[in-house]
Amino acid sequence: MKKLFIFFVMSIICLDVWSQGKLKPQCKFGLKLGLGMHTITGFSLKTHPKPALMGGMWVQINISKSWAMQAELYEIGKGTGGGRRGYGDYLLRLSYFEVPILFQYHKKNGYFEFGPALAALINTGEYTDRGAFPFQTDLYPFSNKDFTFNLGAGYVCNEKWLVGVRLIHSLLPVRKQLPETSHQVYNRSIVLAVSRQIRFKSSGAKQSEDID
Repeated sequence: MKKLFIFFVMSIICLDVWSQGKLKPQCKFGLKLGLGMHTITGFSLKTHPKPALMGGMWVQINISKSWAMQAELYEIGKGTGGGRRGYGDYLLRLSYFEVPILFQYHKKNGYFEFGPALAALINTGEYTDRGAFPFQTDLYPFSNKDFTFNLGAGYVCNEKWLVGVRLIHSLLPVRKQLPETSHQVYNRSIVLAVSRQIRFKSSGAKQSEDID
């Protein structure tokens, strides 16, 4: 977690340094809350998508008239669902702290975004209705990191509120390939999120208000 936090701070510094040579930086800060549907590949047991919440914060810096870079830090649940009749008997709960670094193209009230993300695994839970797994879980642990690619789009409702949808897919396997499967283990997600921009008044603006 400490390394992930340092990565987030350094990312913000890099964004600021990059923007200094491009234009007078306009920095925005906000909070984000979303709901995602998640699944995972490479399992021989039946599964179905699992809903899970995500929540955190973001910082955005303009680098041109149409382009911006955005760094985020949030907690997100992943995994796959089970326990529903006809939909599978395997349930996997994964929790991550995730830091995406995104490039955003803005046009009018819409935007398109893409970029990588690094996540740190903070919790895991694995269950099956069969009572036993078709593999030895101690021989197939989950990686404590997840490196993903993000692709999304959104709409700016007004100066405070934004809504967006994002596809997230692991670029590297998050677990050793399981026996009796032909695919490696990757996280897959689609997340719908609402963002709220937070504005802080500068001391100069506050003083002018006091004088008025």
